[in-house]
Amino acid sequence: METGLKINVLVVDDNQINRLLINKVMLKWGANADFAENGVQAITKLESNRNYDVVLMDVYMPEMGGVEATRIIRSKKESYFQELPIIALTASILTSEQSDMEDAGMNDYIVKPFDPKSLFEKLSVYQKV
Repeated sequence: METGLKINVLVVDDNQINRLLINKVMLKWGANADFAENGVQAITKLESNRNYDVVLMDVYMPEMGGVEATRIIRSKKESYFQELPIIALTASILTSEQSDMEDAGMNDYIVKPFDPKSLFEKLSVYQKV
């Protein structure tokens, strides 16, 4: 698998095992990862620390899910929130779910359990040069 991924990723997932797995591959690739357990935490982190290059956002989480969090992020006026790539993490991809994710402003999606090669390819598009 590739290494040398120069990127800061905010991973938003309520499942600790998913966070551990993503962290393991991020460390292997040399990427920086920070974590939030729901949409509320994600918004707080994004507002206080605007150095993330991309967000991996679980769709279904307690307190606030990824689609709702993405809508709130996209509603903010600053260009950072408008342009920040948000990739959905989802267990399934029904047509209606895909439409909801796109309408909220998500840029792409990864189906869980994720294929590391596919995740690397999607993240590498957004890495710093």
